[in-house]
Amino acid sequence: MIAAVAPGAAAAPSLAWFFAALRLPGDGDAEPLGEDAIARLVTEARAGDAGARRTLYLQHVDRVFRVVRGMLRSDADAEDVTQDAMLKVLTSLHTYRPRGDARFSAWVVTIAINTARRRFRRRRPALTDTGDLPDLADDGAPDPEGELDRARRRRALLIALAELPERDRELVSLRYGAGLNATEVGAAVGIDAATIRKMLERARSRLGDRIEALLRSRGGVS
Repeated sequence: MIAAVAPGAAAAPSLAWFFAALRLPGDGDAEPLGEDAIARLVTEARAGDAGARRTLYLQHVDRVFRVVRGMLRSDADAEDVTQDAMLKVLTSLHTYRPRGDARFSAWVVTIAINTARRRFRRRRPALTDTGDLPDLADDGAPDPEGELDRARRRRALLIALAELPERDRELVSLRYGAGLNATEVGAAVGIDAATIRKMLERARSRLGDRIEALLRSRGGVS
Protein backbone atom coordinates (compact mmCIF):
# COMPACT_ATOMS: atom_id res chain seq x y z
CA MET A 1 0.00 0.00 0.00
CA ILE A 2 1.28 3.46 -0.90
CA ALA A 3 1.58 5.52 2.27
CA ALA A 4 -0.18 8.81 2.90
CA VAL A 5 2.89 10.36 4.50
CA ALA A 6 6.51 10.68 3.51
CA PRO A 7 8.28 7.32 3.62
CA GLY A 8 10.78 6.45 6.31
CA ALA A 9 13.46 3.81 6.16
CA ALA A 10 10.99 0.92 6.21
CA ALA A 11 7.82 2.74 5.12
CA ALA A 12 5.95 2.28 1.88
CA PRO A 13 6.50 5.04 -0.69
CA SER A 14 4.21 8.04 -0.31
CA LEU A 15 2.26 9.82 -3.02
CA ALA A 16 4.48 12.83 -2.36
CA TRP A 17 7.45 10.64 -3.35
CA PHE A 18 5.75 9.82 -6.65
CA PHE A 19 4.87 13.46 -7.26
CA ALA A 20 8.54 14.33 -6.69
CA ALA A 21 9.22 12.58 -10.00
CA LEU A 22 7.35 15.45 -11.70
CA ARG A 23 9.78 18.31 -12.05
CA LEU A 24 11.03 20.82 -14.55
CA PRO A 25 14.35 20.15 -16.29
CA GLY A 26 17.22 21.32 -14.13
CA ASP A 27 18.47 20.76 -10.62
CA GLY A 28 15.12 20.12 -8.95
CA ASP A 29 13.54 21.90 -6.01
CA ALA A 30 15.36 24.66 -4.21
CA GLU A 31 16.08 24.10 -0.53
CA PRO A 32 12.79 25.13 1.12
CA LEU A 33 12.68 28.25 3.26
CA GLY A 34 10.51 28.82 6.32
CA GLU A 35 7.47 31.08 6.28
CA ASP A 36 9.31 33.90 8.05
CA ALA A 37 11.98 33.92 5.35
CA ILE A 38 9.31 33.78 2.62
CA ALA A 39 7.48 36.71 4.22
CA ARG A 40 10.69 38.76 4.18
CA LEU A 41 11.23 37.89 0.54
CA VAL A 42 7.69 38.98 -0.32
CA THR A 43 8.28 42.33 1.38
CA GLU A 44 11.60 42.79 -0.42
CA ALA A 45 10.14 41.75 -3.77
CA ARG A 46 7.27 44.21 -3.36
CA ALA A 47 9.90 46.91 -2.84
CA GLY A 48 11.52 46.01 -6.16
CA ASP A 49 14.30 43.64 -5.08
CA ALA A 50 14.99 41.50 -8.17
CA GLY A 51 16.96 38.96 -6.15
CA ALA A 52 14.02 38.40 -3.82
CA ARG A 53 11.71 37.91 -6.79
CA ARG A 54 14.05 35.33 -8.25
CA THR A 55 14.32 33.47 -4.95
CA LEU A 56 10.52 33.37 -4.63
CA TYR A 57 10.34 32.03 -8.17
CA LEU A 58 12.88 29.28 -7.49
CA GLN A 59 11.15 28.35 -4.23
CA HIS A 60 7.82 27.71 -5.94
CA VAL A 61 8.24 26.93 -9.63
CA ASP A 62 8.69 23.16 -9.25
CA ARG A 63 5.83 22.97 -6.76
CA VAL A 64 3.58 24.71 -9.28
CA PHE A 65 4.69 22.38 -12.07
CA ARG A 66 3.88 19.30 -9.95
CA VAL A 67 0.37 20.61 -9.33
CA VAL A 68 -0.51 21.48 -12.92
CA ARG A 69 1.26 18.61 -14.71
CA GLY A 70 -1.31 16.07 -13.56
CA MET A 71 -4.11 18.38 -14.69
CA LEU A 72 -2.88 19.02 -18.22
CA ARG A 73 -2.14 17.11 -21.41
CA SER A 74 1.62 17.34 -21.65
CA ASP A 75 4.85 18.65 -20.21
CA ALA A 76 4.70 21.52 -22.70
CA ASP A 77 1.23 22.58 -21.53
CA ALA A 78 2.30 22.29 -17.90
CA GLU A 79 5.45 24.34 -18.50
CA ASP A 80 3.39 27.06 -20.22
CA VAL A 81 0.89 27.19 -17.36
CA THR A 82 3.68 27.15 -14.79
CA GLN A 83 5.38 30.14 -16.36
CA ASP A 84 2.07 32.00 -16.77
CA ALA A 85 1.16 31.29 -13.15
CA MET A 86 4.55 32.32 -11.78
CA LEU A 87 4.42 35.56 -13.78
CA LYS A 88 0.98 36.23 -12.29
CA VAL A 89 2.33 35.51 -8.80
CA LEU A 90 5.28 37.86 -9.14
CA THR A 91 3.20 40.67 -10.65
CA SER A 92 0.43 40.29 -8.06
CA LEU A 93 2.47 40.32 -4.87
CA HIS A 94 0.86 43.62 -3.90
CA THR A 95 -2.49 41.79 -3.63
CA TYR A 96 -1.21 39.04 -1.32
CA ARG A 97 -2.56 39.14 2.23
CA PRO A 98 -1.08 36.70 4.76
CA ARG A 99 -3.52 34.34 6.49
CA GLY A 100 -2.87 32.49 9.69
CA ASP A 101 -4.33 29.24 8.35
CA ALA A 102 -2.50 29.20 5.01
CA ARG A 103 1.07 29.54 3.82
CA PHE A 104 2.28 31.73 0.97
CA SER A 105 2.66 28.59 -1.15
CA ALA A 106 -1.10 27.99 -0.86
CA TRP A 107 -1.73 31.39 -2.44
CA VAL A 108 0.77 30.58 -5.19
CA VAL A 109 -0.76 27.23 -6.13
CA THR A 110 -4.29 28.67 -6.02
CA ILE A 111 -3.18 31.02 -8.79
CA ALA A 112 -1.68 28.03 -10.57
CA ILE A 113 -4.82 25.89 -10.51
CA ASN A 114 -6.93 28.83 -11.68
CA THR A 115 -4.51 29.27 -14.58
CA ALA A 116 -4.76 25.55 -15.37
CA ARG A 117 -8.57 25.68 -15.22
CA ARG A 118 -8.59 28.34 -17.91
CA ARG A 119 -6.60 25.91 -20.05
CA PHE A 120 -9.18 23.19 -19.24
CA ARG A 121 -11.96 25.32 -20.62
CA ARG A 122 -10.20 25.46 -23.96
CA ARG A 123 -9.15 21.83 -24.12
CA ARG A 124 -9.99 18.79 -22.05
CA PRO A 125 -7.03 16.91 -20.54
CA ALA A 126 -6.00 13.57 -21.99
CA LEU A 127 -3.11 11.21 -21.50
CA THR A 128 -1.09 12.10 -24.58
CA ASP A 129 2.45 12.71 -23.40
CA THR A 130 3.63 10.95 -20.27
CA GLY A 131 7.13 10.46 -21.62
CA ASP A 132 8.99 7.39 -22.77
CA LEU A 133 9.56 4.81 -20.08
CA PRO A 134 12.76 2.79 -20.33
CA ASP A 135 12.75 -0.72 -18.85
CA LEU A 136 14.54 -1.20 -15.57
CA ALA A 137 17.73 -3.17 -15.51
CA ASP A 138 17.35 -6.86 -14.63
CA ASP A 139 20.42 -7.10 -12.37
CA GLY A 140 18.97 -6.06 -9.05
CA ALA A 141 16.67 -3.52 -7.46
CA PRO A 142 16.58 -0.04 -9.00
CA ASP A 143 18.22 2.92 -7.32
CA PRO A 144 15.29 4.91 -5.82
CA GLU A 145 16.91 8.14 -7.02
CA GLY A 146 17.95 6.80 -10.44
CA GLU A 147 16.56 8.22 -13.64
CA LEU A 148 15.08 4.91 -14.79
CA ASP A 149 13.17 4.55 -11.56
CA ARG A 150 12.05 8.18 -11.66
CA ALA A 151 10.78 7.71 -15.20
CA ARG A 152 8.69 4.72 -14.13
CA ARG A 153 7.29 6.55 -11.11
CA ARG A 154 6.49 9.57 -13.27
CA ARG A 155 4.69 7.63 -15.96
CA ALA A 156 2.75 5.45 -13.52
CA LEU A 157 1.61 8.53 -11.63
CA LEU A 158 0.50 10.36 -14.77
CA ILE A 159 -1.41 7.36 -16.09
CA ALA A 160 -3.17 6.92 -12.74
CA LEU A 161 -3.93 10.64 -12.41
CA ALA A 162 -5.44 10.75 -15.90
CA GLU A 163 -7.94 8.07 -14.84
CA LEU A 164 -9.22 10.08 -11.87
CA PRO A 165 -12.15 12.51 -12.08
CA GLU A 166 -11.03 16.09 -12.61
CA ARG A 167 -11.79 17.20 -9.05
CA ASP A 168 -9.96 14.25 -7.47
CA ARG A 169 -6.95 14.87 -9.70
CA GLU A 170 -6.89 18.47 -8.57
CA LEU A 171 -7.17 17.62 -4.88
CA VAL A 172 -4.40 15.03 -4.80
CA SER A 173 -2.16 17.33 -6.85
CA LEU A 174 -2.65 20.11 -4.31
CA ARG A 175 -2.16 17.79 -1.34
CA TYR A 176 0.77 15.68 -2.50
CA GLY A 177 2.22 17.73 -5.36
CA ALA A 178 2.17 21.09 -3.57
CA GLY A 179 2.32 19.72 -0.02
CA LEU A 180 -0.71 21.69 1.19
CA ASN A 181 -2.67 20.53 4.22
CA ALA A 182 -6.42 19.85 4.14
CA THR A 183 -7.30 23.36 5.33
CA GLU A 184 -5.17 24.95 2.62
CA VAL A 185 -6.53 22.62 -0.06
CA GLY A 186 -10.07 23.43 1.07
CA ALA A 187 -9.43 27.16 0.87
CA ALA A 188 -8.02 26.76 -2.64
CA VAL A 189 -11.06 24.89 -3.97
CA GLY A 190 -13.84 26.27 -1.75
CA ILE A 191 -14.63 23.10 0.24
CA ASP A 192 -14.44 22.64 4.01
CA ALA A 193 -11.42 20.81 5.40
CA ALA A 194 -13.38 17.85 6.83
CA THR A 195 -14.90 17.11 3.42
CA ILE A 196 -11.50 17.51 1.79
CA ARG A 197 -10.03 14.87 4.11
CA LYS A 198 -12.75 12.38 3.15
CA MET A 199 -12.39 13.10 -0.56
CA LEU A 200 -8.62 12.84 -0.36
CA GLU A 201 -8.74 9.50 1.42
CA ARG A 202 -10.90 7.98 -1.31
CA ALA A 203 -8.84 9.52 -4.12
CA ARG A 204 -5.54 8.56 -2.47
CA SER A 205 -6.63 4.96 -2.08
CA ARG A 206 -7.76 4.71 -5.68
CA LEU A 207 -4.65 6.43 -7.00
CA GLY A 208 -2.30 4.38 -4.85
CA ASP A 209 -3.89 1.08 -5.86
CA ARG A 210 -3.65 2.00 -9.53
CA ILE A 211 -0.01 3.07 -9.27
CA GLU A 212 0.90 -0.18 -7.50
CA ALA A 213 -0.86 -2.20 -10.20
CA LEU A 214 0.96 -0.30 -12.94
CA LEU A 215 4.35 -0.76 -11.31
CA ARG A 216 3.76 -4.49 -10.83
CA SER A 217 3.11 -4.83 -14.56
CA ARG A 218 5.86 -3.51 -16.78
CA GLY A 219 3.47 -3.60 -19.69
CA GLY A 220 1.19 -1.14 -17.96
CA VAL A 221 3.80 1.61 -17.86
CA SER A 222 5.93 0.86 -20.90
